[in-house]
Amino acid sequence: MRNSGSDVGGRVGILTFLAGGGEMGARTVRGRRCGLTTSVAGVLTAVAVLCGPVIASGAQAQGSIGGSSASLPVMRVAGVDAIGTAIATSEGSFPVIYGPANAVVLARSDYFSDALAGGPLAALINGPLLITPAAALSATLDPRVLAEIQRVIPAGRGFVLILGGPLALSPSIDGTLFGLGYTVIRVSGPNQFATAVAIAGVIGEFMLGPVPTIFEATGLDFADALSAVPATIRAHGAILLTNGAKQSKETAAYLAAHPTVTRFAIGGPLAAAGADPSATPVYGDDLWGTSAAVARAFFPEATTFGASTGLNFPDALAGGPVLRQFGPMLLVGPHAPLPAPIASYLGTQANDIQGYLFGGPLAVDDDVLAALEAALG
Repeated sequence: MRNSGSDVGGRVGILTFLAGGGEMGARTVRGRRCGLTTSVAGVLTAVAVLCGPVIASGAQAQGSIGGSSASLPVMRVAGVDAIGTAIATSEGSFPVIYGPANAVVLARSDYFSDALAGGPLAALINGPLLITPAAALSATLDPRVLAEIQRVIPAGRGFVLILGGPLALSPSIDGTLFGLGYTVIRVSGPNQFATAVAIAGVIGEFMLGPVPTIFEATGLDFADALSAVPATIRAHGAILLTNGAKQSKETAAYLAAHPTVTRFAIGGPLAAAGADPSATPVYGDDLWGTSAAVARAFFPEATTFGASTGLNFPDALAGGPVLRQFGPMLLVGPHAPLPAPIASYLGTQANDIQGYLFGGPLAVDDDVLAALEAALG
């Protein structure tokens, strides 16, 4: 039975909705198995994302990713707005020739916390992260997003995980998707801190046990969490949010219940490191330095990288899951030159790795794209 708007907020068995027989959702991409989910006797037994970023080469200006042109050192991935950029990222990561995705993760476009905590979940289930206007802005799903959901997972053949409660995304969205034959599952809590904990619980259910690693970042600003998403995916972890330099009660309760989990605090003493002094701190002098510090700590030899403006969050939301465990999300300014810590990190990397700049030229100028290419070692 399909579920219309079920609310997963803690220990509700999401695997119930994924049970089946045999092999589900396996895809072969460039000779590699990607997003393999296996079930035996109705119980999900494994979820593995085994392939690298599957963005097709030849980014088209201000539009989708795809085409036959040769790869460039850095390609821009952009739409006409942030929602369009997320769709362009999905189109490039899940082109028709590779078959459907396993699922879609859907979050609000006007605030960062749900989508950033959901990035590792999207990577784990091998599906795109899409964004749509919040309930206060629209009671309906953006028609472009609906079209992309229907493209990437045909109606009646997949499920959509909606992040956040009814104040985040309108319940009418659940009804629309359910009416089209999708299994719809809400993952939410009473606030952004609790929603992040609920998402961590779902990730743990997919892993058939608690997540081994927690990345803590402030829930009061977005920059640290933007940088943390690919590192979290690499560590098979989840992102939990602090209340700035104070620990949120929801995150504290989760950590108390999982005392052996490895913890990293992304951000300095005025952010997550101040909230959890016992976690391993990873930070720099500013948001650029923290972004570079995360890249150096978790991707000393990256095989790809992403970049996005550090002054706003929407363009980078869908990019982190696409990078998966293979490269960092680097924060840059709207104009060249690159922040010194970012340029220094890129100088240590191979000069032939593929990079992706998420967002259009109104967010990040073409001179930044050229500077990213020039900075590679």
